[in-house]
Amino acid sequence: MGESRRHLLRWCWTPPPIAPRLWPAVLIAVLYSSAVYLICEEFELGHPVWAEEVGVLNALIIGVLVGFRTKAAYDRWWEGRQLWGDLTNQCRNLSLKAAAYAKPSEVDRRELARLLSAFPTALMLHLRGKVKLRDVPGFQDDPANPDHVPAYIAARVMALIASWRTADAIDGHCQQIIDNHASSLMNVCGACERIRHTPLPESYLRLLWHGLILSFIVAPWHLAISLGAWAIAVQALLVYFFFGVELTAESTEQPFGSDPDDLPLERYSANIRASVEEILISREAKRAHGQID
Repeated sequence: MGESRRHLLRWCWTPPPIAPRLWPAVLIAVLYSSAVYLICEEFELGHPVWAEEVGVLNALIIGVLVGFRTKAAYDRWWEGRQLWGDLTNQCRNLSLKAAAYAKPSEVDRRELARLLSAFPTALMLHLRGKVKLRDVPGFQDDPANPDHVPAYIAARVMALIASWRTADAIDGHCQQIIDNHASSLMNVCGACERIRHTPLPESYLRLLWHGLILSFIVAPWHLAISLGAWAIAVQALLVYFFFGVELTAESTEQPFGSDPDDLPLERYSANIRASVEEILISREAKRAHGQID
């Protein structure tokens, strides 16, 4: 229990990953609110009769916009997580069924393990930018230079399965069963590309930012008159949470990068590699190739 409490306290007091981008906004809010407070004190400004109605309306609009923005960004992040979970399951099932139905040779087993281990890494690099085949582990010496590396590796998997059918290692029914899992590689790739290349509507995002900035400018005048010096702290908290939620949504709507809020694609790729090698490569073969002692 003590360790759990220490972990909770450490988690609560650790700044979020977006903190380097958030602190400047909070600092500007403090300085601006302080200036507004001094002006209100100096000129003894009164409280406008419409201030409370405008404050409630502004908070309602900003709340709806930020809530919708957060949900849309999280849905994209969660869909990406589901897709990579499906990729893990499909690679494992493909390995299991290929080993059971085709009973491939040790050479073919190692080749299938190499291809399935390389695909998630190739997809990760593809989603983060332009990737060359030689950048993928296991293909450093491959002379091919395909434009779409994940598609090239998936095609190699399909070709390997087709070669088993040609050699009568499997019948047409077994080939169809295995093909369903092989086809899912590019299904996952296409869905990830859709998330990667389909940002949220620009008009919606600009409208949200305009609302946040307008609230940032107007709110201190109402708060300084109502709360006095406490308006500085209140405005800092409002900016911290409202801008923090927006920056978090901006970070999570593209979940395939390498930021702390993005999906741990390296870990998923390593899990897939370990699974397919455990299924397809015997301990004797691993020992012969120096993978285990």
